[in-house]
Amino acid sequence: MESEYILVTKGPERAWTVLREPHRRSMMSFEVKSHAIAFARAVSFSRKLTLFVDDAHGVSVRQSPASLTYPTVLN
Repeated sequence: MESEYILVTKGPERAWTVLREPHRRSMMSFEVKSHAIAFARAVSFSRKLTLFVDDAHGVSVRQSPASLTYPTVLN
């Protein structure tokens, strides 16, 4: 993994935690994984950091840079 990045991981008490790595600084926790990912996407995009999301087995998976952007036109 890279020197500074954002990680979405399962935290204590079934909460999803958004961490700023490598120092494991907690940014925010959510009860719903998709809410944590949406927040992490915004932070990653604004700070130009790589985003990793833990899968069902606890393995961190790097998200593609294209997944961090939002469409400018909605159909």
